Amino acid sequence: MTNRRHLLKGTASLALMSSTSSLWLSKAIAASTGDLVAAAKAAGQTKVVVTAGTGVYYDALKELFYDPFTKETGIETVLVNNGGYSEVATKVRAMSEANAMEWDVFATTSDTVQSPAFSNYVEDLGDCSKLPNVLSDGIDGSCLRKAVLWAATGNGIAYDESAFPNGGMTSWADFWDVKKFPGPRALPNFGSPWFVLSAALIADGVAPKDVYPLDVDRALKKLDELRAHISAWWTSGDQAQQLLRTKEVVATMVWNGRVASLRKEGFPISFVWDGAMLDADALGITKGAPHKIAAMALLNYLYSTPKAAAEFAKRLNYAIPNKHTGDFLDAQVASNLPTAPQNWSKIVKSDAAWLAENRQKVIERWTAWIGG
Repeated sequence: MTNRRHLLKGTASLALMSSTSSLWLSKAIAASTGDLVAAAKAAGQTKVVVTAGTGVYYDALKELFYDPFTKETGIETVLVNNGGYSEVATKVRAMSEANAMEWDVFATTSDTVQSPAFSNYVEDLGDCSKLPNVLSDGIDGSCLRKAVLWAATGNGIAYDESAFPNGGMTSWADFWDVKKFPGPRALPNFGSPWFVLSAALIADGVAPKDVYPLDVDRALKKLDELRAHISAWWTSGDQAQQLLRTKEVVATMVWNGRVASLRKEGFPISFVWDGAMLDADALGITKGAPHKIAAMALLNYLYSTPKAAAEFAKRLNYAIPNKHTGDFLDAQVASNLPTAPQNWSKIVKSDAAWLAENRQKVIERWTAWIGG
């Protein structure tokens, strides 16, 4: 398993990268993707089936990455919109166990794809030597062996400014303070309960650096205090956004990019970086992928598109792990990324090693609590 600190250190460098050469796609890199494309077509693999998220995230991925891949390579990208990450993971597991895999590339959290319980459903990419662009253009830690690192986001408090004209929330303690900040809340239930449990512990006075190992009993006890005020447990970013648009809730935990999108729509939603959870996506190839070589060509291609990565960051404030993205970003956009120094210092990082050993137990405790 890739050392998490190494991965995070590499991700942080995105915000600090200064402009260097604008020549970002070498002939050697182009040839590596071309070779994979040729091998895929020789094997009769003229399409690749990809789970691509939902809403504005889906739209941006399609326009900036997947449609250009099809245009440049001739390999059709078939995008499957299948809800949140927990639904995707469940379907990957079910198709794999039924020996009826339909998807080639899927997106999930980096914590999920590296978990022992999920490893049998994902192709082992090893050191990514067959994906040379990942090694040459990816930041340190981009190769996760079972997947490649993708978008890094902050998962924190989003609140409706109009609900609190005298000043909004600044911490998880505020999120729990229903007297000072009245109104219904929402929290996620998409397969990574450690984010919510971590928030509960911080609200209860635990320092962010001391959140792990998770004290699940203490976290659930703190959640008991707030439970009556949680009007929705959302399972996708689209759902979280809609809850804020319609003012069904005054605050929720959600990704910073979803808040950026809402603000562009004109909604007065603020995001709190203090105590936000680092949530890094990963792209993996399914075990038994029907178009495995085409899938490898796609992953390799994605790491040779820093201009697209920069545009993605401008639209959604998510950081893509390409070394050269900084060449195409201005300081204002970089400051809104989770990897910006002023944000990075406030972000809570998960302990991947602890989660690898305790993940299933945590999920079982969470499932029992949420259903109780």
